[in-house]
Amino acid sequence: MPERRALRLPAVVVTIALLAALTGCSTGGSGDTVSGVVTQVTGDLGSVDSFVITDSSGESYQFTPTEGLTFHGGPLDHLREHIVSGEAVEVRYETADDGSLVALEVGDAG
Repeated sequence: MPERRALRLPAVVVTIALLAALTGCSTGGSGDTVSGVVTQVTGDLGSVDSFVITDSSGESYQFTPTEGLTFHGGPLDHLREHIVSGEAVEVRYETADDGSLVALEVGDAG
């Protein structure tokens, strides 16, 4: 009997590790990423309530920033400068249960 128990332990460890890996992938892991030009920023001076980027195929994405989101460690309202310059940004995001897009990271593209 002790031999059977010894064989079960590695199988249990492998199963737990596999389930943990699968759960990590499905619950927010890295999110999706899109690059494009900023076409709209809403919010007061110094704050951003939402922003829109348009990718190279012409598809637009409206994002709500996650709490405390910055632009590479700086103020998120730097996005307004990207409207003027036309420089692309890259956004890592997740889709919320209601279908809205929540920006997790924002920075210069490429």
